[in-house]
Amino acid sequence: MPGYPNVDILFKNESASKTGSLKHRYSWALMMWAVVDGKITHNTTVYEASSGNTAASEAYMCSLIGVKFIAIVPDTIEDIKVEHIESYGGSVIKVPLGKRLIRAQEEADRNGGFFMNQFANSDKAEEFHESGDFTLESANLLHEILAQMRADANQLVKIPHYFVHAAGTGGTISSVGRYAKKYGISTDIVLGDTEYSVYYDYVMKGRFKNESGELLWRMPGMAGIGYGIMGAVKHGITSSLLAAVIDRAIKVPDLASTAGMLVLKRLGISGGTSAGLNLVTSLHLAATRSSSKRLNGRRLTIVTLLPDPGHYYDTSYYNRSWIQHNFEQHGGLVVYDCWVHQIEMAIQTGSDPLISGANRCNKLHSHSPISISLLAGSGMNKKNANLKQAPNVATLHLLKLGIGRAIRSRAAWSLGSEPPCFKRSPATSAPIPLLHF
Repeated sequence: MPGYPNVDILFKNESASKTGSLKHRYSWALMMWAVVDGKITHNTTVYEASSGNTAASEAYMCSLIGVKFIAIVPDTIEDIKVEHIESYGGSVIKVPLGKRLIRAQEEADRNGGFFMNQFANSDKAEEFHESGDFTLESANLLHEILAQMRADANQLVKIPHYFVHAAGTGGTISSVGRYAKKYGISTDIVLGDTEYSVYYDYVMKGRFKNESGELLWRMPGMAGIGYGIMGAVKHGITSSLLAAVIDRAIKVPDLASTAGMLVLKRLGISGGTSAGLNLVTSLHLAATRSSSKRLNGRRLTIVTLLPDPGHYYDTSYYNRSWIQHNFEQHGGLVVYDCWVHQIEMAIQTGSDPLISGANRCNKLHSHSPISISLLAGSGMNKKNANLKQAPNVATLHLLKLGIGRAIRSRAAWSLGSEPPCFKRSPATSAPIPLLHF
């Protein structure tokens, strides 16, 4: 990866978890909260609104304690995700994307069940956020990342400069942000947001707390991430995203994120929608921040996530016919192919794919809502809206996805486990990889 000689980008491979996604740990934490607080008993039916991954993980958790699980999912869900939910004994009800929360609550009320509501309740799942600033393994992502980086003798930078992730419910990135702020960890928490999501404005400008972004939303979006069609962003009600713990936000075009998925796959890392967005966001930081005085001569180190496997999206975001049809209003394959080229060129040359893509790919489609000026400022820090971008002098090392196997560099690994109450000890379970990309 000649373009970024001074940068390490580490992907934490959450697709290696028991149920195949980042949501495994979240679902365990939600289940623990609900059981301990008496929300779920032996005869409770659990309902959840989900794009698929959380539903599959919660179905698994419910199967462990012998309760019924019903998922309310978008009618655009991939068939493979439905099969995954059903493989753990869950049932599925399909509704329009923006109606999931309403329908899940209605079903729970009508049938005397419990609506888990991952969008509202991540702050109640205390173990998901809090592990204590100790050396013991835990369920908190940042705790695990730091432990793995400390344990890797070849990893010179022990605390990442940036943690990058997208947001669907907002629970994951908020848990990482809480942990960093509580223990004074210097890692900047960076939200990568989808094209038509309102989270960027919510975090950076405090907007959409009382108004919906539904009129701004354009399908298909990026499955499982972004927010806009389900009403106003109300923390603890419709979303778990805590703006106070996010340091900066970066807006990424949906076709750029989709292109990022393909670029990762060509490099041997097959991931889903979040992985594509996380890659593009991380490359933007690599291109603009690797000369920061903050580094003091050290390598810029960015940690991000690979939340779920790419094969979930073989018939959608990896399918060229699907892309042309569903992203036709975005410019279709012409714009998509342009973004693929710009991202690959960025990796080779160290350029900023967001700026080069805005300059070249947006010109191919006159209706793109994201301007070059927005992209140029999209990475601003909330503390300094006038933050200047650094010159493009960074680099990147590629690692193959897979537990403990690196292609070109060293690898650190983090915990992938079920807690003791689910018949498996974190201390004895196989780790989930943290990959140097």
